[in-house]
Amino acid sequence: MYILKETKEAIFNHAAACYPRECCGLLVNREYIECRNIADSANEFKIDPRDLVKAEKLGKIEAIVHSHPDGSSLPSTFDKLQMGKHGVPWVICAYPELDIAVHKDQAYQAPLINREYIHRALDCYSIVRDYYSRELNIELDNFERQDLWWESADSEDLYTANFKSQGFVEVDNLQRHDIILCRVQPTHHVNHALIYLGDDGSLTSEQSEHVVNNHLMLHHPYLRRSRREIYGNIWQERTALIIRHKSLIK
Repeated sequence: MYILKETKEAIFNHAAACYPRECCGLLVNREYIECRNIADSANEFKIDPRDLVKAEKLGKIEAIVHSHPDGSSLPSTFDKLQMGKHGVPWVICAYPELDIAVHKDQAYQAPLINREYIHRALDCYSIVRDYYSRELNIELDNFERQDLWWESADSEDLYTANFKSQGFVEVDNLQRHDIILCRVQPTHHVNHALIYLGDDGSLTSEQSEHVVNNHLMLHHPYLRRSRREIYGNIWQERTALIIRHKSLIK
């Protein structure tokens, strides 16, 4: 996709006006249409649906545009997760470097091991959903959740309120694929999930190094990268309950 000089200038001007937040917009008839960013986070963008409707009335949407303040024109992990869902290229503007790059709308799948933490998109519940989908072909519903929901007594407990509806039952022993629900630090709710892998910690949906141990689990710690580790004494002390999907009950 070739971007006209005047279109680039319009994108740069919008990025400057929105800095240090991300700007966002659309390309229609090769022209840049400014949109309002209604995302809660300063490091994300969400196009106002009203602006999207207005742009669609002007013609076919040719690309989705946003800026990376003090960043590069390469897509972030969050960008990669979204880019394959819209069927049009993404244009990313690095500001104040004034660099623009066009990226194809390619599907992206974050790895289970060593994935970046992004609340709601790649967090401790997301890895449970992705693991069950990729390793077991079991699809689990997603649930809306605010960051640090577990610290408020008024928040619904993401895990204990929903595990039964997703086909899980509480059990008193461990087998491969079980979910271990934990309380990490003082909290009103169960706030972390571990996936029990058992003997060697291997995965079938992606390459994984063989690990010698008989009590391995996979999890995604808050604000850190996902990893495998031993289900040892510390995690056992934090365990609140163990749940198993009904289809895995022997």
